[in-house]
Amino acid sequence: KQSLDIVREIHHVREQGRPFIIMFCGVNGVGKSTSLAKVCNWLLRNDMKVLIAACDTFRAGAVEQLKVHSRALGVEVFDQGYGKDAAGIAQEAVRHASKPEVNSDVVLVDTAGRMQDIEPLMRALAKLVALNKKKATTGVRAEIGAGGWPNSPQ
Repeated sequence: KQSLDIVREIHHVREQGRPFIIMFCGVNGVGKSTSLAKVCNWLLRNDMKVLIAACDTFRAGAVEQLKVHSRALGVEVFDQGYGKDAAGIAQEAVRHASKPEVNSDVVLVDTAGRMQDIEPLMRALAKLVALNKKKATTGVRAEIGAGGWPNSPQ
């Protein structure tokens, strides 16, 4: 069972030597990347070290948008460009965040927008979640949907 106190959850996962993963998922155009930047700012104000994983390898300008946010926030963006496997990028970002020289408390994973009725995109999202759930005790902590606020999956 998860706590609603996300800072406590982050500290619990960090005590186990792993970064906490928050994945931003939702329909195209609902503000996932912008919400990610706002959450990043909040985490920084709570003394967390954050790494942003650029896993929207589909939308033109997605990586550049995150880099603009990251420069303003002073955090690193982990990206491998466009047209790549988002699940693999997220896995590599978590590995990178776990390195002693990086030592991130939280990895914020930006994903490509998708409609829930487009099966190939949903399969790709399921792969992204499944591969990275193995690396996190809490799995996916937040989902940004059409309502624009995190919902905690069980």
